[in-house]
Amino acid sequence: MQASAHHHPGLRVSDIERAAQFYIDAFDGHWMARPFTLQGDFAETVMEGPPGVSFRVCMVGFAAGCVELFEFVEPASPVEPVHPTRGNIIHFGIQVDDVADALRRVEAAGGRRIWPDVSPWGTAHVVYVKDTDENIIEVIDAPMEEIVRLTLEAFPEADPNPQEV
Repeated sequence: MQASAHHHPGLRVSDIERAAQFYIDAFDGHWMARPFTLQGDFAETVMEGPPGVSFRVCMVGFAAGCVELFEFVEPASPVEPVHPTRGNIIHFGIQVDDVADALRRVEAAGGRRIWPDVSPWGTAHVVYVKDTDENIIEVIDAPMEEIVRLTLEAFPEADPNPQEV
């Protein structure tokens, strides 16, 4: 079996159209599936209840992968902010060509930066931002393989396959 974590994250949002437009504007996303509503027995099974639950779903795609957005219709459920010490680790990453430009676009689309500015990670550049529903995104300009290489250079004790010299 070959598994890939690069498929899609599912995100809870309070306004599905606004949230989708954020990902379209900030990251050149495109509609893969416009919002549709799930209700009845299937919706209750998916969400493990409660009876009468209904929610809207859509998918916004990128050059690779997508985000799947969920807006609860019944019961309406506000998106509650989480304290950074509990929430900032829970994020997903989007690779871009230019992190500073992506940060500008995130802010223009209604998102906000968490970090004061773009930071280096070895030769890579990274910044953490929030979308319009407080979902955390790590915006980075290097593929995961490069990030792992840079990480192991900085923290050799993290190497799962240390080379004996």
